[in-house]
Amino acid sequence: MISIDNINRKKLYWLFQITGWLMFYLVYVLIASYFSGFRAEVFLGYLNTAVCGLLVTHFYRLHVKKHNWVGYGLVNLALRVLLACFICAIIWSAIVLPINYIFFQVDSDQKFTWFIAIIIAFNLSIMMVGWSLIYFLFQVFINFKKTEIEKWKLQAAVKDAELIALKSQINPHFIFNSLNNIRSLVIENPEKARDMITHLSGLLRYSVQFNNKEKVSLEDELEIVQNYLNLESIQFEDRLRYKLEIKPETLDLKIPPMAVQLLVENAIKHGISNLPEGGDIYIKSFLKENTLIIEVINTGQLKTTSDSTGIGLRNASDRLKLLFGKLSDLKIENLDSKSVSAKFTIPLT
Repeated sequence: MISIDNINRKKLYWLFQITGWLMFYLVYVLIASYFSGFRAEVFLGYLNTAVCGLLVTHFYRLHVKKHNWVGYGLVNLALRVLLACFICAIIWSAIVLPINYIFFQVDSDQKFTWFIAIIIAFNLSIMMVGWSLIYFLFQVFINFKKTEIEKWKLQAAVKDAELIALKSQINPHFIFNSLNNIRSLVIENPEKARDMITHLSGLLRYSVQFNNKEKVSLEDELEIVQNYLNLESIQFEDRLRYKLEIKPETLDLKIPPMAVQLLVENAIKHGISNLPEGGDIYIKSFLKENTLIIEVINTGQLKTTSDSTGIGLRNASDRLKLLFGKLSDLKIENLDSKSVSAKFTIPLT
C-alpha cells in the first residue's frame, strides 16, 4: 500500500526534476543564442542535452534508492557519488555528442576531437556532482524532518503512557483508604457502613467513567469531592466541617480527574484525622491573571512523617506538568500556625 507521504515525495521529485532541467535548458539556450544567434540547431541541441540529462539523473536516482546510498557514511557516499557522476557523464556524453553533431549539426564547423569530448564530459560531470549535491541535501532534510516527527510521536506516546500510569497509581490509593474506613464501621455501625458503601459506589462510578479522560470539568470533580466529604463525614461526624467557595466562571474549566479529591483526601488524612477536636476544610476556586487557582485549606500543620511517601501528591503534580505544561504548579505549605494550604494553578492558555 502506497502512503500519502510517498506520493507527495514522488510528486515533489518530478516537480523539481522537470523544473530544474527546464531552467537548465532555458539558461543555456539564452547564453548560446546570445553568442551564436538564435538558431534551430541550438534549441534542438540543448533540448537533447536537457532531456538526456533528465533521463540519466532519473536512472541514477533509481540506482541510489535501490542500493540505499543514503544509509552509507559520508566518506563512502562521497566516493560512490564521484564515481557515479563520472560514469553518468560519460554515458550522457556518449548519447548527446553524436546526436548533436550528426542530426542537429551543433558546432559542425568545429572539428570533433577527443579533447573536446573530454572537456564536455568534464563539464557534465560537474553538473552531475551539482545535481547529486542538491539531491542528497534534500534527502538529509527530509530524513531530518521525518526523525523530528517520529520523535514528537514518541514523546506523545510516552506522555500518554505516563498519564495512564499516574492515574492507575492514584485510584488504588484512594480505594484503599475508603475501604479501610468502611472496615472500621462494619461491626461498630452497620447502617453507617451501608451508607459509606453507597457513597463509595458513586465514587468508583466516577473513577471508572473518567479513568480514560485526561481532563474533566471542575463541576464534575466537585460533585465527586462532595460525595467523598459526605462519606468521610459519616466517620468523623461533627469533627469534620467543610465549606465550598467556588466562583461560577470556573465550573466549566478543565482539570485532571481526582486532583481536587486527592487534596481533600490528603487534608483529612494528614490534617483533620490527627486532631482530637477535628477541623475545617475550605475549598476555593477563582481566576487570577488568566490562571485557574484551586485551593484546599485545612486545619492542622504540615509535617513530614516516615509513613508518608507523598506518592499521590507527587503524581498530581506530575499530571499537572504533563497536561498543562511547566507553568502549572502544585504547592503545599503552612498558611499560618493553625492551617495548611494546598493550591494548584492551571494556565488557561
